[in-house]
Amino acid sequence: MKQMHLGAFMRPVSIHTAWWRHPDSAPEANFSLKHLVHCIQTLERGKFDSFFMADHLAVLNMPIEALKRSGTVTSFEPFTLLSALAMVTERIGLIATASTTYDAPYHIARRFASLDHISAGRAGWNIVTTSNPDAARNFGMTEHMDHAERYARAREFHDVVTGLWDSFAEDAFIRDKDSGVFWDPARMHKLDHEGKYLSIAGPLNIARPVQGWPVIVQAGASDSGRQLAAEVAEMIFAAGGPIADARAYYADIKSRAAKAGRDPGLIKILPGALVTVAETDEAAAKNARYWIALCIPIAAWARFPSRSAPTHAPSTWTRRSPTSTRPIKARAAATACWNARGAAS
Repeated sequence: MKQMHLGAFMRPVSIHTAWWRHPDSAPEANFSLKHLVHCIQTLERGKFDSFFMADHLAVLNMPIEALKRSGTVTSFEPFTLLSALAMVTERIGLIATASTTYDAPYHIARRFASLDHISAGRAGWNIVTTSNPDAARNFGMTEHMDHAERYARAREFHDVVTGLWDSFAEDAFIRDKDSGVFWDPARMHKLDHEGKYLSIAGPLNIARPVQGWPVIVQAGASDSGRQLAAEVAEMIFAAGGPIADARAYYADIKSRAAKAGRDPGLIKILPGALVTVAETDEAAAKNARYWIALCIPIAAWARFPSRSAPTHAPSTWTRRSPTSTRPIKARAAATACWNARGAAS
């Protein structure tokens, strides 16, 4: 039976640039951990499956007269915030945006593996290539990489990060106090990647993520973006619009995935809906002044794609394809949470 699943797309409290002007809003909310805890716990009680943290690596490049009115000009760094929010939630997925253009694969792999362990298997990676040219100057570059090259690098970047997540088998850590053996070197894989854009030795110095790989998320709209999404994504956040356009986008992604040798059914496409939410409980409004305008990506499926860990010897260890059938604990928990909605309401 198919079920509807919901994800909240936040930055970190709203993507609406003027949300802070609402009479009941908390203008300081972007940097109020207390407020954000209230937001995500409200979403979790409402049976949302994910909290999606958008991000930018530069101040938005818009006219200053418009920018000075925007509540989206600054926000928390995603990993710092989501690690904190993991401690006050139990089931909701935690999706962070991380750039393949202005970050290093080892950093990304390590941060997401850490978030996955901290959250007991609830991390997701939103792959972006960073379109804002102002970001280049913030990372020691004088020119912004062109569109096609950014996506070519992103494809290789994904392979490196997922390869690093496969550095240790799930049974690598023996922790035998009697023998004194903490881990089995035969269960470690050194990546030794040499590509056009990246040269990464590995292995990653953190245990395999709880999920094997954190959930891979993409929001490709251009031709290059759609191709990347079709090849690597498990969740795709899609823009709204006329139903005919949405259906055409859906068919295009599924067709590209099939041509890339993937099972199109493993890709979950979530169309977005802009919703304004106002707190109606006076006591809660007084304490947290909770008001957000958020984009809700929606999809119908039984559960997220499943994964399994590599179990063969390092000499033949290949990157695990996210097409196997072992359930993800966190996703199963999220589905059970959704199934319980009727009983809770």
